[in-house]
Amino acid sequence: MLTKDMMIDLPSLPGVYFFRNKSREILYIGKAKSLRKRVHSYLYNTKRRPYKIKRLVRHASGVDYEVCNSELEASLLEARLIKENQPPYNSALKEGWKSWYIKIDYSDDFPRLELTSERSEDGARYFGPFSGRKWTEDVINSLHYVFPIRVCEERLIPRRDFRPCLSHYLKRCDAPCAARISRESYWSMIHDVERILEGDHEAVVKKLMDWRDRAAAQLHFERAAVLQKRIEYIQEAFVFLDVHRWRGQEVLSVE
Repeated sequence: MLTKDMMIDLPSLPGVYFFRNKSREILYIGKAKSLRKRVHSYLYNTKRRPYKIKRLVRHASGVDYEVCNSELEASLLEARLIKENQPPYNSALKEGWKSWYIKIDYSDDFPRLELTSERSEDGARYFGPFSGRKWTEDVINSLHYVFPIRVCEERLIPRRDFRPCLSHYLKRCDAPCAARISRESYWSMIHDVERILEGDHEAVVKKLMDWRDRAAAQLHFERAAVLQKRIEYIQEAFVFLDVHRWRGQEVLSVE
């Protein structure tokens, strides 16, 4: 059963927590703005708790955790680990709730990052599930901050005489509608998004650093400054945990 003694070392930091049974199998994975406050909440107002949560608390024999740099990172890591470990209580406790995904439609020449609560066998790629619409929207918005991917919903037929929308002039979209970016370059950004969502931010940062240095060497300083800002944001918001990061009680596989 879950007790206060299991929570002594929990920090007041964002992260992901794991409830385990006596056999050290993961029962449930959750995220938190404050690990200490969130996990401690399972011990209070127990009479009003749904039966499934009471059952989880009764069967839990230990708590582990992963410290994250931000709530955004915690949300991404939670989604990734739920998908990999398929904990039994994650589906049981969220029965009837919606799970949210980021969809990339491979049939589109210039795909968007779509928010959806349903997965289909349609050839698209889905990242998630995320445990809330707001969290998923935050991830998409953060990715748009780094990558100038389109947000308009219609299918595009690039035309050089087409006038781009305001997003292009704000440097938030590379305007594939007006043929300002090739399909190959656009898909390069999409693949970088996929790498970040998979946790491989280092490859993306290395590529952007190479582009930044090349731009600076060619005296394209404005372009170099834009790339530097993207690099800094990725390093701040999308740095996934690795084996060198401090973690609670034991090392967990996130590969």
